[in-house]
Amino acid sequence: MERVQRLYSVEEVKRSARVRDIARRIDLDTLNFEFGSASVGDSEVDKLDGVATAMERMLDKNPAETFLIEGHTDAVGSDEANLALSDRRAEAVAEALTGAFGIPPENLTTQGYGEQYLKINTQNPERENRRVTIRRITPLVAPVASAN
Repeated sequence: MERVQRLYSVEEVKRSARVRDIARRIDLDTLNFEFGSASVGDSEVDKLDGVATAMERMLDKNPAETFLIEGHTDAVGSDEANLALSDRRAEAVAEALTGAFGIPPENLTTQGYGEQYLKINTQNPERENRRVTIRRITPLVAPVASAN
């Protein structure tokens, strides 16, 4: 991780791995997507409780917090299909955080990266690559709100 040199737009953060890597990521390893699916079932929603609680605490301190939810796929399938699927996965997690836990949608932004950033470098089906990552990007995109 490196110090933030300047503020970025949300789109710049989404497009640049170097900029995103300034912010620590949380891989939601307990959340499992079936092959070709972006569905977050009821049993999977419960696994978001800890993340949602942490987000709520941060939002209580700073209602302007911004979180990037990144979707990923394994390397099976076309680049275009994987990119679309990863977008749907990120959106499904954002919808679950909003619907089940009341995280305001305006504090969430989503982006799919398809198979671009494999966790396990394989062209075979790999559950660990079918994942979602969350980053708190507030320091990258806006000054921290005063604690007043």
